[in-house]
Amino acid sequence: MALVMAMDYERYILETLLDKYERSALARGKGGNRRIWFHFEPRTMPRYFDDTTVRYKEEINGAALALERRGLIEIRWVKFEENNLIEKVALNTDHLNEAYARLKRRPRAEQFQELARLARHYARGAAPWAQEFFHTVARRLEEGESQPYLSPADREHSEQLFMVIREISLLQEEIPRRVFSLRVLGNSKAFNNLAPTVARIVRDFHPDWGKDGGGKETTLTAAEVNQVLAEVGVVDNPQHIFISGGLEFAVEGRTLQVGDFSPDLGLPAEMVDRLTVKNVAADYIITIENLTPFYQFVKTCRDKFLAIYLGGYHNTVRRRFLSKLREYLAGTGRAVPFYHWGDIDYGGFSIFVHLHKRCLPGLKPLYMDVPTLEQYRRFTSPFTPAYGRRLRSLLEDPDYRLFHPVIQKMLQEGLRLEQECVEPPSTLYEPGERKV
Repeated sequence: MALVMAMDYERYILETLLDKYERSALARGKGGNRRIWFHFEPRTMPRYFDDTTVRYKEEINGAALALERRGLIEIRWVKFEENNLIEKVALNTDHLNEAYARLKRRPRAEQFQELARLARHYARGAAPWAQEFFHTVARRLEEGESQPYLSPADREHSEQLFMVIREISLLQEEIPRRVFSLRVLGNSKAFNNLAPTVARIVRDFHPDWGKDGGGKETTLTAAEVNQVLAEVGVVDNPQHIFISGGLEFAVEGRTLQVGDFSPDLGLPAEMVDRLTVKNVAADYIITIENLTPFYQFVKTCRDKFLAIYLGGYHNTVRRRFLSKLREYLAGTGRAVPFYHWGDIDYGGFSIFVHLHKRCLPGLKPLYMDVPTLEQYRRFTSPFTPAYGRRLRSLLEDPDYRLFHPVIQKMLQEGLRLEQECVEPPSTLYEPGERKV
């Protein structure tokens, strides 16, 4: 048993020193004559300081002495306590190969170089934004920098991630998550473990995200992960675009009136590219973030409208549909306004900005202002300091200037408002106007 424990301590000491070495400038050819030390302290080696028994100290001393005899480390003893108390040990960088061999561990530099080659391989044929990701990762790995997206020691995990990014970048239509996972990874559930990292990469490199706010955060909520993945076409289930109101369109020679369907019509995602807009019989078009308010609106409002349920961020399919509406109206010369109604919170503002920048430059917010927040104050919810910091960051972004007044109010009061709490009127009024 003592021999096993000694081997455990040898591994622990050597692993700790190699970890410190690989994080140091020395591993990148810098640092001059600096040495890599492991200080024995109660925090780093608690058993060594166990005053109830000398057993652990003796075993650890034995492990350190064995490593020193092999030329892998140098021991520095506490003054006047030689062969009794170790102050610290240093890695012998002249025998790094032997140290790695003893642990059957690959040097991190080798792992990084292999992953860099793999990244450049998967860059071939990928979409431009994915190529940027692959080349950025490869360059940093070649320079010896760690990567927030990868686990260099887990080659299989990294290669799966690379495969997923390349295939996602090439998607032309929506695909259910489990089907995508099965096609790319051979297992319908394998993608789930990669999804948060994939979403971060999309957020950081895809041109439809960039500086929309998400890229400033190091983590994403589960809902945000789903929204980002939907943007690039990976969805939980086959998606429909729910619409209600004055729209006439044709598909393969057949003409449909959306108004003939009550309360709404669900367009399959694959139908969007095949439809042709024939007429928009509406005074305005409104996109709505959440499903319950969408149905509240279409059942309450008596205006001539065209309402579209977004379900969070508009993805590629919804963007193509909205673009078809915009292009049709531009061709007719009609000035039909576009509105968006969403939550009065970080996500709601981000969705509006995303929609405004990527698809609808003339978009106006609806029921997302200070008067609405004050009117429905009794239904508001508090938020955490961390959430407040995210919200405050939007005050520094000119893309969010429309919302700066309500954001300042939210920060003053510490409150947010979900759109389900807002009761839509029977007729639309401009943002900022109040009914008498």
